[in-house]
Amino acid sequence: MCVSCATTTIMQTTDYMESSARVLEPEQSMLLTPLIADMRVSDTKVYYTETEAFANFEVTPSLLENITELKKIALSRAARAYKADVLVGSTIDVVTKNQRLEITISGYPAYYVKFRNVTKVEIDLLKEAGTLHYKDGADVVNTPKSRYNRTTQNEK
Repeated sequence: MCVSCATTTIMQTTDYMESSARVLEPEQSMLLTPLIADMRVSDTKVYYTETEAFANFEVTPSLLENITELKKIALSRAARAYKADVLVGSTIDVVTKNQRLEITISGYPAYYVKFRNVTKVEIDLLKEAGTLHYKDGADVVNTPKSRYNRTTQNEK
């Protein structure tokens, strides 16, 4: 005979967030024309504090093991909040309040503008600065205007 029978059900939920860009992996059978863009940087510094993404997580040592990924989430949300491609000169401050994580991002919103094919002069500048990287021994070449390069009436 059971005088007091109780059943306990434990439910566990998991949330997942990710933000990433599509990556085009060049193959040996394709020729890619390098692109370059200017960046327009706002002269106004902005501040963004992210708490909502971490509201359901208590600060524990295991949570802090993933702090790099959590900072990326906050940085992504800050850029999205200001409709920016990147935040230049960003600073990331991490604090805990009431056992919850709070990440504050500050920086200058920046936007890529004027996408265009790289020129010989720009390739030489990148080589000189040491910021031009080659993959699998490939070399970057500047191709003459052809049917594969878009031109505008002003360039003709």
